[in-house]
Amino acid sequence: MTPTKPIINAILIIASLISLPLPSLAELDKPNNANSDPIGIRFVLANPPLPDNGTPQTNRGTGTRGDCIYKAESPPLTHLAGEKNFELTVSEHPTFWVYVPYTSAEVPSGEFSLQDGDEDVYRTRFQLPAKAGVVGISLPSTNKSLEVGKTYRWYFEINCPSSDSTNQKTPDSVTGIVKRVSPSIQLAEELKTAKTPLERIAAYTKHSIWYETLTELAQLRLKEPENPTINKLWVDLLTDENIGLNSIAPQPIAGSVTTNSPPK
Repeated sequence: MTPTKPIINAILIIASLISLPLPSLAELDKPNNANSDPIGIRFVLANPPLPDNGTPQTNRGTGTRGDCIYKAESPPLTHLAGEKNFELTVSEHPTFWVYVPYTSAEVPSGEFSLQDGDEDVYRTRFQLPAKAGVVGISLPSTNKSLEVGKTYRWYFEINCPSSDSTNQKTPDSVTGIVKRVSPSIQLAEELKTAKTPLERIAAYTKHSIWYETLTELAQLRLKEPENPTINKLWVDLLTDENIGLNSIAPQPIAGSVTTNSPPK
């Protein structure tokens, strides 16, 4: 009995499906890498500067000149946030980031303080990591939360043990500002629906939330230092024409400082 045309078509379809290559068990068991998403990140300024206003824009903050050893091959002590357009956070206890060209062997200690006017909100001593690079220091969860709508000033100081014999003075402290804001309804929804860390970061950049943009991307880079996608996003962010941290972008992230008891 000759098969009918529908049966023949069904057999051909089944045969074609069987011939398709099946994924290996390794591929089936391999988790999706949320950090490899090819997502673009571009920070949106909260208050874009007026054109030709004659005032150069910078987010490097101010610093005092000290007796730290001059390193011609490295950028000077530089904070990565804290000027106008780069002061916003939605966190009760944000993390502050600074590039330090010294190791714990070269600079034995430092001090960090967060101030509300003349009052200390937080103050601590710290030790640097064993390698030079971008370091983070977080406001502890046990500390009083930042108030929404209030602007605070923070100071990051390092205690250099010796003078520079070349008489070229370099900064031994930097200062910046931070302002906590409530997340907008739109930002809250975008964070809720974000499926990957990079989608969260993209939401922060879209809504001008600098501290969380920097912190979450830095944490990804610390976790996956050889990930080319994350490294490119970090470099693209810091070298953006509105941010201008070109000399800091290629520097490694050294990790968190080690905090101690408050100075007496």
